[in-house]
Amino acid sequence: MIRFVLPLIGIVVFYSESIFATFSPLEVAGDTRLLVPHFLVVFLLFLSFYYNRNTSYIYAFVFGLMYDVFFTGVLGIYMFLFPLLIYISALIFRLIYQNIVINGLVTLIMIALVEWIVYQFYLLIGIADMNVQTFLNHRLYSTLLFNAAFILIAAYPFKQWMSAVRFRQLED
Repeated sequence: MIRFVLPLIGIVVFYSESIFATFSPLEVAGDTRLLVPHFLVVFLLFLSFYYNRNTSYIYAFVFGLMYDVFFTGVLGIYMFLFPLLIYISALIFRLIYQNIVINGLVTLIMIALVEWIVYQFYLLIGIADMNVQTFLNHRLYSTLLFNAAFILIAAYPFKQWMSAVRFRQLED
């Protein structure tokens, strides 16, 4: 039974992104802000931090492919990026001590990296039509703030739940 809970939570997080994406764009003081939820990135990174890195690579690949199929017109970018984020975060944690605050900050950095790489890729193939300043002011900063709020809410429950699931599987 516990084996099916982890994919189920991943699917719920995956679909919750599309629900929260309906709040974007947001009008703030006459300025349009884009809020891009990256709850799946948070889930995958916390899965690699507190559960199992090898399992998180598989989830990152599968959910990246699903993300490409459902949300983007370009197949492969998220399927490549999600496992890459896990790998980069593993390299970072070889250098610094890992705790929940550092994990949250690294997750925010990885979200910024995803946004920047996808923006650069779309700029390269001619899909993006905004300049760098507009991207930073109207999309990146608000996206990071929105996802930081999600990390503040979800980090501790994710940590506790994934640690408990890992402990139960080690007992079996």
